[in-house]
Amino acid sequence: MIDESLRSLAKGRPILIFDASDREGETDIVVPSQFITPEIVRFMRKNGGGLICTTVKGDFARRSGLVYLEDILRNQYGKDSEITRTDDMKYDKNSSFSLTINHRSTFTGISDRDRFLTISELAGFISRSKGLPDARKEFAKLFRAPGHVILLIARDGYFSERRGHTELSTYMVEKAGLIPSATIVEMLSDTGNSMTRAEAMEFAREHSLSFIDGKEIIDSWLNDQGNGYGSFRYNSSGAHTFPEGIEEIG
Repeated sequence: MIDESLRSLAKGRPILIFDASDREGETDIVVPSQFITPEIVRFMRKNGGGLICTTVKGDFARRSGLVYLEDILRNQYGKDSEITRTDDMKYDKNSSFSLTINHRSTFTGISDRDRFLTISELAGFISRSKGLPDARKEFAKLFRAPGHVILLIARDGYFSERRGHTELSTYMVEKAGLIPSATIVEMLSDTGNSMTRAEAMEFAREHSLSFIDGKEIIDSWLNDQGNGYGSFRYNSSGAHTFPEGIEEIG
């Protein structure tokens, strides 16, 4: 199943990732950020229903001056502030939320086309950021904060630190040989709750999408000698194009 999911990602097709029944118990729609289009944003908005977020790796975040939102709050309110206390979180000990951004060429930033522009420009910036003498300065030239694209920072070491959709999706995109950034959205049900695993699997069948459990991804990572590092190749071919066949699921 993991090979099927990786092939789908490499072609720019969405996949569905279920984290774990003993964690969030949620399924996210996952798309490589470099293949995002306005049509895919619309598909995620209409068929996901949760927060549309874009992931980055820790090394890129450090180069670009991005930090975790919880660290910003601790700096503002103090490290022992009640606002950042997480001992009552039901599924994890911390979150991966960072800044929210808009590309400087967007209007409001929330439209499908505006979010596409922000996400696609971010993916392009990630692909060239290692060669920049001052990535933080260049990032600020391109993007403003706050905005309408929610950034998530994958924990260093991937699943040795955290096993959320941020890490699962970023690892999969990197393993597929793509720019290590995924755009993801939680799938919500008409019941008012998150989609069950069974509901998400039925959605995957109806739309001919790959569905994969987080456990299978983590098991693959445990046998990955590179543990997700240095295994990807930046692949700009096809970026910003409409992936073949995606119109069938819009």
